Amino acid sequence: MKKTLISTIAVMLILISFYFGYMYYNGPKIIEGVVSKNIDDNGKAVDIATEFSPEDTVYFSAKGNRFWIKKAQVVWYKDKFRTENRFLVEDDIVISEGGYFSTKLSAPEGLEEGYYTVSIYVAGRDIIETRTEFYVKR
Repeated sequence: MKKTLISTIAVMLILISFYFGYMYYNGPKIIEGVVSKNIDDNGKAVDIATEFSPEDTVYFSAKGNRFWIKKAQVVWYKDKFRTENRFLVEDDIVISEGGYFSTKLSAPEGLEEGYYTVSIYVAGRDIIETRTEFYVKR
């Protein structure tokens, strides 16, 4: 009876370890993507917003969720979230020492009014890790 109980517990612990290992490896690698009016020295969003004026600089920040992910790709979309609406693709965004991927969007003549989406991918992969949307209004 005692050997059976110990064997059962050992098998359960092994299965649980495999499950959590699998989830850690295959789960989201970049999380909490937001747009803001500023970022701190670590790349973390400050003054999170979803509405901007054309003169504003829009910052995008997302937290790295796996220690081995060091580079990302950020894609900006104007209007609907479709491939043909991509207007800026930024490759090789490097994670900060604070654990954040961050970049900014601005235009000297001001951003066009409208609906925008920004998404982030692990560099070299096609799976969106996180995305967010915002508006530019007068």
